[in-house]
Amino acid sequence: MDPRLTRYETPISDELIQEVWEMWQKVPEDVGIGSDISMLSGHLTNRTRSEDRKLLYVARVDGVVAGTSMIWVSGRDPVLCEFGLPATAAEFRRKGIGQALFDAPVSNFKEMGGEAIFLGTNHVNAGRTYFRAGYRKLVASITHVRVLSGVSPEEYFVEFFRGLGPASVFSGEATDRTSAVPLVHSAHDWQVMDANMSTLSRRYFVHRGFAGQVGRYIGLLEDENATFFAARAGDRQKVVGLSSAKLGDDGVCSVDGFTHNNYGDQWVPLIEAAIEWGRSRGAASFGATVSVEDYEKRDLFAAQGFQEAGSADDFFLDGVWLKLQPNGRPVGALRLVRA
Repeated sequence: MDPRLTRYETPISDELIQEVWEMWQKVPEDVGIGSDISMLSGHLTNRTRSEDRKLLYVARVDGVVAGTSMIWVSGRDPVLCEFGLPATAAEFRRKGIGQALFDAPVSNFKEMGGEAIFLGTNHVNAGRTYFRAGYRKLVASITHVRVLSGVSPEEYFVEFFRGLGPASVFSGEATDRTSAVPLVHSAHDWQVMDANMSTLSRRYFVHRGFAGQVGRYIGLLEDENATFFAARAGDRQKVVGLSSAKLGDDGVCSVDGFTHNNYGDQWVPLIEAAIEWGRSRGAASFGATVSVEDYEKRDLFAAQGFQEAGSADDFFLDGVWLKLQPNGRPVGALRLVRA
């Protein structure tokens, strides 16, 4: 009953996808693959996230699929990757298979020159498993990070943005996904980083999602009435700022954005890029929503010609929702407009 571990690089055959799918139906936990085979097939045939290199690890016992795991290696910055889809069939547990499926991707990624592996989980028990596997949870987030040099995630994030040199603003690309994880999951001084995307600083709000934090920006690329822009710096083109633009049916283009503290000079170019995109699509005016307590951001928008136009729905900060009851506080929001 010794398990045999095999690494596959996508695209994967339909036969293997079916085998993996059938194994996952026996796993009691939610492994985040959806209610049918289409999501799994999309990732493993490269219909989804074709910009990344994807490595699937399959454990077999006597020829039967017993477990899986997978990493998505960033197409932009291949020293970063995401870990996911860990699952072991119930009848094959407590035999070291799960540990092997954690260890093999880490070992391979280290050999590839990797620096950090990211994952997210809402499961308390899984969090303990990830800790034993060397991952460390970010404060106020479900994100876990395995830094292969052994330093803490917080220390890694500080060094990640050090000494990169000047930045420039570009149209957003799918390859910004993993490269933007350190930016989005760092603690920012502004409470509301991007109201368009419901992106709040984990300094003031507990992030209850991982992939979706950046994935929402990538999703804009499939919407003809929305887009995003990225400020990038350094040889690895690290993402140091993001902005978004959404054109509404009323002709108002909502814009917002944020940067790493080291690159505050890129906020105006990011917002200008979003505004110019709106103009090119016939926007009649521009809007933004900010926290009443983000005084610096309010001043920056004012300097760009935005004026207060009343209140907006409150933001919920300094807490989490527990059984539908908030233990944080509502913070007032302002609607800003510019002709």
